[in-house]
Amino acid sequence: MSGTESMLEYAARFFEMVEAGDIEAVSALYHDDVTVWHNYDDVDQSKEENLATLGSIADRYDKFGYARPRHTALEDGFLRQHVIEVERDGRSASIPAILRVYVEEGRIRRIEEYFDRSKLETVLAG
Repeated sequence: MSGTESMLEYAARFFEMVEAGDIEAVSALYHDDVTVWHNYDDVDQSKEENLATLGSIADRYDKFGYARPRHTALEDGFLRQHVIEVERDGRSASIPAILRVYVEEGRIRRIEEYFDRSKLETVLAG
């Protein structure tokens, strides 16, 4: 994050990179020891694991995007709320999600993501 970029601009830029599939740019925003935790499996992903997950989005879905994004700047990062919009093989889902993102020295240290995975499983099934 540059000196002139606000936390809200940083948050928007990060999710634009994810949505665009720009994994190299996402990687550059992560600390090497970043952890990404999901409520549905209670497991911390490493940087490499999370980048692989993000990098495979285009292979897993016909359409993927975020709707209705809202950001709240926090002293040590930001809160992101959005609706994940996915489609595969004619099935679609809209999944509300919230993420708590911790930023240190302009790079992401930790992400905690909360959403109902069962809605996603409906699209992935079959």
